[in-house]
Amino acid sequence: MRFPVIRRRTTPFALLALLIAVSACTAIEIPDHFGVESTTGTSERTTTSSADDPASTTTGSPEEAPTATLTTLVPLDPVTFESLSGIYIIPNYSGRTSRSLARWERDVPEVEDIRITSTADGAEQPALWLAPSGERDQPLLVVLHSWSAPYLQHASIPFALWARENGWALIAPNYRGANTHADAVASELAVQDVVDAIDYAVAQDGVDADRVYTVGYSGGGMMSLILAGRHPDRVTAVAAWSPVYDLIDFYRRAGQSYPWQIRTACGGDPTSNAEAEEECRRRSPSTYLETAREHGVPVFIAQGSADWLLPPSHSVNAFNVLADPEDHLTAEEVEAIGRRRLPEHLAGSITTETFFGDGDPRVVFARQSANVWLVLFQAGHEMAYAPALRWFATDPR
Repeated sequence: MRFPVIRRRTTPFALLALLIAVSACTAIEIPDHFGVESTTGTSERTTTSSADDPASTTTGSPEEAPTATLTTLVPLDPVTFESLSGIYIIPNYSGRTSRSLARWERDVPEVEDIRITSTADGAEQPALWLAPSGERDQPLLVVLHSWSAPYLQHASIPFALWARENGWALIAPNYRGANTHADAVASELAVQDVVDAIDYAVAQDGVDADRVYTVGYSGGGMMSLILAGRHPDRVTAVAAWSPVYDLIDFYRRAGQSYPWQIRTACGGDPTSNAEAEEECRRRSPSTYLETAREHGVPVFIAQGSADWLLPPSHSVNAFNVLADPEDHLTAEEVEAIGRRRLPEHLAGSITTETFFGDGDPRVVFARQSANVWLVLFQAGHEMAYAPALRWFATDPR
């Protein structure tokens, strides 16, 4: 059964621009070929590795992170972050692809492992569901797993801990699991799985259908952007961490097993096969983000400036589609950022609220335009938990 949803759209608020002075020591040269582009050819270097991913770089300590500044918007409900104490980024909690129901049930005993019937093909699709609590209808947090893991990904548990603490509802759909086969990778079936999960959740008692917030990392960030463009009536705001913007560009640049997974999903090599190219475009956020802009969907995009897996230009290109023309980054700036080299004149340019706080990675660039935020932070292929939640709590409509 499909649950129809009618969602009101209100006029988006704009955050007052906040100019934060950042010293020239904000360097992002990690490792040797990652850095601030300089006419002098010099930059400072900081290297910090995690046990889960030696190639990634994060700060993860209060001494190196900016203090959170207050948004100019008043949250609809007060929120707290006690459950995220010491949990700033994924390696603080788990491995990126670690998964099991046992840990979910141990850490969040209230979570339910449910099945939702797909309205696309009738298949029973798994999802994790956390019911809301409190005396009033609560927002829904839709958590989207990454490219290489299914819905039981441990990296999503901190969102559930926070949702339980604050009484929010949460649903984590499987949407055909890890992106290792053709039915996944933002297929029609996978996209409909997320829509069905949202429809299921907002039909439950205590859920505010006008406050549906999606958050995803990597492949989940890609799905967040697709939802903003394809289903702007289903989402209130979306946050995308290190999102794939264009599958064909990712195919050209990706290593490891990603190229064959994209060939499997799209039916061939998208750089030489016209049908595969068309299929990859159907599965890419780049095809749909103009619609998200037209509907005014608020979008928060963040990526590590030294992302070793996905060029940060993916986030910048997504921002450019959603931003006002006068706020676009130039082709030369996009190209440099794609090479993990933040141009010197952009380093430390933080002209908006970032929602990063103590313990979060250091922000090296931030810009807001229309209803889109772009934040580049000092890290590799990484996600921070609190910033998107702080942003959601402002009700960014």
